[in-house]
Amino acid sequence: MRLQPRCLQLDSVLQTVSVLEAVIRRSFGPDGGQVLFTRDTGQTLLTRHGTRILTALRVEHPLARMVVECVRRHSSVTGDGSKTFVLLLTSLLREIQKHTRKARQEGAGAKRLAEALLAFGLDELSDLITVAVAPHGSSLSDPHTPGQTDTHTLCRLLSAFLHTRISPTHAEIISQLTCELLSHWSCHGDFINEHFPALHTAVSGFPIGCSRLLEGQVIHADFSTPLPLRDHRPIRALAVTEPLEPSLLIDGTVLELGGANREIESVCVRLGRRLDSVCVILQHLGVSLLLSSVRQSEAFLAAVGRYGVCVLECVCEDDLTLFSVLSGAQPVSDWAVIGQEHVATVTFCRPLVLGAHRYGNRIVTHTHTHTHTHTHTHTILIMWFSLPGSSMWGFLRQRTGPCVISVGGTFEFLLHHTLLQRKHGHTHSVTNSHTHTPSHTDMHTLSHTDTHTLSHINMHTLSHTDTHTQSNADTHTLSHLDTPAVSGMLAEALLSVPRQIYSHNPRHYLEAHAHTLSCVHNHGNSTDPPEISAVLVADGSNMVQADTGSGSMSGSGSGSGVKEVTVWSSSGSSSGVESVSCKYQLILAVLQCLRSLLSVDTVLHANTSHACQREEEEGD
Repeated sequence: MRLQPRCLQLDSVLQTVSVLEAVIRRSFGPDGGQVLFTRDTGQTLLTRHGTRILTALRVEHPLARMVVECVRRHSSVTGDGSKTFVLLLTSLLREIQKHTRKARQEGAGAKRLAEALLAFGLDELSDLITVAVAPHGSSLSDPHTPGQTDTHTLCRLLSAFLHTRISPTHAEIISQLTCELLSHWSCHGDFINEHFPALHTAVSGFPIGCSRLLEGQVIHADFSTPLPLRDHRPIRALAVTEPLEPSLLIDGTVLELGGANREIESVCVRLGRRLDSVCVILQHLGVSLLLSSVRQSEAFLAAVGRYGVCVLECVCEDDLTLFSVLSGAQPVSDWAVIGQEHVATVTFCRPLVLGAHRYGNRIVTHTHTHTHTHTHTHTILIMWFSLPGSSMWGFLRQRTGPCVISVGGTFEFLLHHTLLQRKHGHTHSVTNSHTHTPSHTDMHTLSHTDTHTLSHINMHTLSHTDTHTQSNADTHTLSHLDTPAVSGMLAEALLSVPRQIYSHNPRHYLEAHAHTLSCVHNHGNSTDPPEISAVLVADGSNMVQADTGSGSMSGSGSGSGVKEVTVWSSSGSSSGVESVSCKYQLILAVLQCLRSLLSVDTVLHANTSHACQREEEEGD
């Protein structure tokens, strides 16, 4: 096998990533279009989802595959930011190229800047966002009922997220259904994502506007025995994974007899008694509903039917798993070990007709009819409620809860302004007595906990020269070595996001940028805690409190003490919000991917066809 090594230059890396940027740029933002993929088999894929677009590409270059894998892993953790990931990465590469164009050793300079950018992101980015961005945002918590989520703000947040993936009509419907689901939901964590196949029932032939919430769990199987009429008393249910009848009644079993009719009669009597014993056990436990993952025999169905037991056969594994989680009762495979610990209590059980199918509907939880995009909303909600683990973010969460900010580039404009101030030496440090700046050790730990999924990809076609881990002292020195250059590059790269959002109307970009800067100048550089700096009201405006120091208030109302500031969005309105935490995670992920890309020195092109042919010959 002949290897063809090729030294990797920064221009080559930028050209490779720019191809991915060109693919996702037309589908970026609320005004972006959809991408249509076709195959020779006639299969088509029409989507706006960045991760699905990138993973559907047939990528040959190892660096491009590396970027796509980083995007996929980041999206699987946060559920958002795949297209912004590529935009920021490409912009940072362009900024590094500008900075190193006049340098003699371009590769070494690019690696050095990538390391400095990552060190800056781990050391200081959290503080800058907390001081400069969070005061202009708001909490998801309801101001009237602390500890509870503001449903209106949550709906606006979901709507802004979905508008970048599906049509506006579908986004509004799904966001409303999701908010309704979460308002009745008591489970936390990754429960919905893990059990989404059982919670979602696809109904063909109906528009998405017919989607609705149903009370109870939908068992995707029909009743094998008639459902007896019952009053409103609770129903005892049992889940089984094997046939409960004696083995002789199972199809395909061969029984050899001596030929005497008396022996046949005795065998039938014994089998009937064993069936009756199973039914007696079910009756003793009060079981009236049986969920079976396999098909039971006709004799068993007839026997349990006489005792008033209703049976649902061929229940899928996802439905049984959800039933076990919600009820706490584990399925059984042997009728001899059935006990009270295997029996669950449900409120009701009834047939449910959805489209052309009839299912069983029983109440333990709430289920939802919607599209595939709905799964990503729960992933991103988990991230929105899981802020980074540093002490600064912990303080912010204790005081305000998950922080959100208006969409349309507000986050990028604010952080861009702060980074430029820092570049010219005007940034103020955090001195609030209730907080302390996270040390590099804390942030270094954060880099291994919150961004571990974006670690370097081990690919056989990549050759690395720098594989050791830098010490804390080296990284700390590196983060301050190119402070002006690092701040300037990151600031300019951030503007690529709002530029693309307003690419269809550059005038809106200038207006939004100027409006954000005016908000910053009016609000000042106050280091007050965010909960007294900004309150997001129901109409979508950002109410910034004026710090007069003398108790006098300025604002639209005489007693409100706030000044109303309209926040721009991508469409020129203030309808949507986005997560500050997810933005922070996105920047860290991009910086880590950037460092990994620029750590590659050589690409080894292997002739895989010869290798495969040799393996086939050895196998023969």
